[in-house]
Amino acid sequence: MKSTRIKGVAVLLLISFSLILYRLADVQLFSSENFGHEEINLLEKSVEQRTQQLSINDGRGHFVDRNHVEMTKANELDIVFFPFLRDMDYPLEEVSTTLGIPDYNLNYYIKNSEDPFYISDILNEEVTEEMYTALQDLNFPGIYPVERNLDEDPIYASHFLGLVREKKEENETASTDSSIGISGFEAVFEPFLATNGEEKLLYHVDGHGEPLFGLNVKYQGVQDAFYPVQIKTTIDIEIQQEAERILDEHKITKGGLVLLDVKSRDILAMVSRPQINYKNPYLNEGDSKDDTLHNYMLKANFPGSIFKTVIAAAAIEHPSINIHRMFNCDLGIKEGVPPKRELGMLSFTESFAQSCNRTFVEIAQEMMEEDPYVIDHYVEKLGLKGTVGWKGDVFHFKDFNQFPKEETTTIWGQENHRFDDNMIANTAIGQQNVKITPLAIANMMATIASDGMKKEVRGASRVLYKSGATMATFEEHPLEENRLSSYSALRLRELLYEVANSNEGTGKHLQGLEVAGKSGTAEVVDGIDPYHWFAGFFPYEQPRYAMVVVDLDKQNALATNGVFKDMVQHLNQKTF
Repeated sequence: MKSTRIKGVAVLLLISFSLILYRLADVQLFSSENFGHEEINLLEKSVEQRTQQLSINDGRGHFVDRNHVEMTKANELDIVFFPFLRDMDYPLEEVSTTLGIPDYNLNYYIKNSEDPFYISDILNEEVTEEMYTALQDLNFPGIYPVERNLDEDPIYASHFLGLVREKKEENETASTDSSIGISGFEAVFEPFLATNGEEKLLYHVDGHGEPLFGLNVKYQGVQDAFYPVQIKTTIDIEIQQEAERILDEHKITKGGLVLLDVKSRDILAMVSRPQINYKNPYLNEGDSKDDTLHNYMLKANFPGSIFKTVIAAAAIEHPSINIHRMFNCDLGIKEGVPPKRELGMLSFTESFAQSCNRTFVEIAQEMMEEDPYVIDHYVEKLGLKGTVGWKGDVFHFKDFNQFPKEETTTIWGQENHRFDDNMIANTAIGQQNVKITPLAIANMMATIASDGMKKEVRGASRVLYKSGATMATFEEHPLEENRLSSYSALRLRELLYEVANSNEGTGKHLQGLEVAGKSGTAEVVDGIDPYHWFAGFFPYEQPRYAMVVVDLDKQNALATNGVFKDMVQHLNQKTF
C-alpha cells in the first residue's frame, strides 16, 4: 500500500515537472515571439525591460509640397539627457548657462526623470544652433545633441494628407504597435511610406535601472540612402494656409474649398471642414453630420444650379434646341407652382446668369424627349462621370488610385426617372438624385477653361527617394474621348462670365475680378437651402485657376461668396 502511494506521488511529481518544463520551453523556445492569446513578443519585451531608449526618427516616409516644402515632418536640433547623469559629477552650471535655464531647474528634471528626455520638451522652445554646437563640443556622456525628426499631425491640409495612428487602433488584435495611415494620403500611400526601421538612442540597464556596460549610448537604426521616401504633392502650402485662414474667417464649419491648376489639374489647395478631432479621429465616423475624419471635398452632394452648366452645354450643341428664343421666367418648374423669384422674359444667356430654373427645365425636357441619355452624355463630356481623381499603374502597383474615398457622380436614382417629366425637371436644376463632389465640379470648370480638355485630377506628382531622385511619377492623364468642342467650351465660358459680371448675375459680387463661374443653391429638405456653392475659373482671358467653394450648413450664400472673392483677390496679388 505504501509502495503504491509512493509511486502515485512520483507520477504526479513527474507530470508536474513535465508541465513546468513544457511551459518553460514554450516561453523560451516555441512561443517566444507570439506568446499567449495576445501574441506578445517576449524577446522584444525582455529587451525593453533591459534598455532605456529614445526615438529620433520613426523611419516613416513623409510629404512635401510642390516646392519641396516639408508638410508632415520637421527636422529640429535637440539635446537628449539620460537619467544616469544624476549619479555623475556633470558640468551643471555650464550646461544650464548654455541652454539659458536655471541650473536648479535642469538638475530637478535630471534627478526626477526615469527615462531619457528631450530638452525642447522641457523648455517648450527650439534648441538654437549655438546651443547645439556648444554641447556637441562639450562631448559629455549622457548629454547628446541630435537632429530630431518630429512626426506630428499636419497643421494644414489635414484631410488631404490624413493621419497616422498606432496599428492597434485600427486592428485591436494586431501584435505590433507600428503606426499606419488611417486616412487621406497617409493611408493611400501606405505601401510607399511604411517604415523601413526606426532610428533611436538606447542604453542597457540592470534591475535597478542602473546602466550596464559603462555609460555607452548606442545608436540603433538603418542607414539607407534611398529610404524613407517622400511624396511630392501638388499642394502649394502658402496657398493652402491662406485658403484655410479665409475659410475659417468666414466661419464655414461644414464644407470647404478645392483649387486646381487649370492646365495640369493639380490640386493647389484642398480644405475640408469640420476640423479633424485629433484626440479621437474615429469619433462619429460614418455620421454624415459629425464625422470629422471625412473629407467633404470627396463627398458627393446636391450641386443645385451649378448643374445647369451641363444642360447649357447640351443645349449649345443640340441641333433641335433653339437657344436664341426668349423664356418665361415668371413660371415655375412645374405647372401651377410659382417660382421663388419672378424674373420676367429672359434670353438663354440672361437665364443662365440669373439662374432661371424654368429655362433649363424646358430645355432639358425637350432634349430628353428626343434622347433620354443626353444629360449623361454631357456629364461625361464635361469630365463629371464616375470619379475624377488620378488612377493608373505606377511602380509595382496596378490601378493605383490617389483618391479611393472619392464618391462617384450620380444623376438618376432609377432608370425610369429619365422618362418622367417631373424627375427631369428636378434633375435639370441639380436636385432630385443629382450628387457630385466638389472635386469633380472644380474639374468641370477647369475642363471648360481649357477649351474642353478633360484630365484626371492629381494630388501627388512624384515619389522621391531620400536622396531626391525620382522613384515613381504620376504623369498627367488627359482624356481624349468624348470631348466638348472648343466652340462649345468658348460659349460656356461666355455664359459663366455673365454670371459674375452682369448687373443681374448671381455672381455679381465678383464684378471687376475677371472671374467666370456659377452659383448653386440646393434644397435638401422641406424647401430649406443649406447647400451653397460657387464654382468658377480665373483670370477670364487666360485661365490659370479653377475653384469651388461649398458651404453645407448655412441659410445664405454670404460665406461662400466671401471666401471665393477673398481667394481670388489673394491669388491675383500673388500672381501679379
